[in-house]
Amino acid sequence: MPPSVPSRTAGGGLMAGVMDSRHTELYVSAATFLTQYGLHPDPAAYLAHGYVDLCLAGWPTASGGELDLATRWALWTWLVDDAFDRELLGESRQAVGEFALSLVLVAGGSVRPGPGDHPAVHALADLVADTRVMMPVQWRQRYLTHLEEWVHAACGKLLDFVQSHRTPTLRQYLTIRPADGGMLLAAMWCELAERCVTPDWNDALVQSLLRSFSMIGCLANDLAADDTDTFTAVDALSSAQGLRATQAHEHVRALLDAEERRFWWLCSAVRDDELDHATHRFARALDRFGHALTTWTPTSARYAPTAPQAQR
Repeated sequence: MPPSVPSRTAGGGLMAGVMDSRHTELYVSAATFLTQYGLHPDPAAYLAHGYVDLCLAGWPTASGGELDLATRWALWTWLVDDAFDRELLGESRQAVGEFALSLVLVAGGSVRPGPGDHPAVHALADLVADTRVMMPVQWRQRYLTHLEEWVHAACGKLLDFVQSHRTPTLRQYLTIRPADGGMLLAAMWCELAERCVTPDWNDALVQSLLRSFSMIGCLANDLAADDTDTFTAVDALSSAQGLRATQAHEHVRALLDAEERRFWWLCSAVRDDELDHATHRFARALDRFGHALTTWTPTSARYAPTAPQAQR
C-alpha cells in the first residue's frame, strides 16, 4: 500500500495557502525512500518536520527526476546528520569511525554495502548509482569531495566535542562548522534540482557567495538549536567572550542579519557579472533555497526539544 499523503498546503508556513501540484508525488517518493531502506521507524512523523515542503519552496521551478533525486539526497543527509547527533552519541570511537569509513567507501564506489551495514549506507549506494546516471562526472567528483569533507567533519565534531561535552573555541567552530554544516552539499542540491550546474564553481566571486550561503545556513541552524547542542555559534561566542546566553544569541542574530545583507550584495554581483548563464541561475537558486531554509528552520519540529523522538 502506498504511503498516505497528508492533506496540506505545500510548504505550510513557507507557502501558506498555495497548493503545490508537485507535493503528492514528491511526498510519496520521500516516504517510499524512508520505508524502502528502513531509514526511520515512522516516515510520516519524520516528514511532518516539513522536509518535502522545504524542498518544494526552495526549488519552485524544479520537477521530474532532478527534483526527486535532490530531495532524496537532502533527506539522506539530514538522516545521517541525525545519526551522528543522536544514534551514535554513546558509541565508541571505533564504531563511529567504522560508520564514517563505510559512508566514504560506498560513496566513492570502492565497496558495496554488506548485510550488516547501516541502512543509510545501503541507501547511499543506490543514491550514488542514480546520480551517476543523471549528473556529469565533474559534478559527481565535486559532490564526492564535499560529501567526504562533511562526513569527516561530522565524525570529528562528535568524537572530539559532542561526546565529551566540549564547547568549541571560536577558532575551532569556524574551522569545523562550514564543513559540518553541509551547506555546500545543499548548494549542489540546488544545481541538481534546478538544472543549473555552474561551470564557475571555483570562480572567486562564486566562492565568496558560497561561503556566505554556508554561513547563513549554519547560523540559522545554530539559532534554532536546543540547549543540548553546545557546538553552536552561540555557545562558542558565549564561552569566548564571557557572555550570557541571551547576549550571545543576540550577537549571533545580528551576525546572521549582516550575512544575509552580504549575501544579497554578492548574489547581485554574481548575477550582474559576465559569468555563464547557468551561474546566474545558480545564484538565483541559492537565494531562493536560502530564503526557504531560514524561514523553515525556526519553525520546524526538527529543532523542537520537547518530543523524545524529535530529530535534531
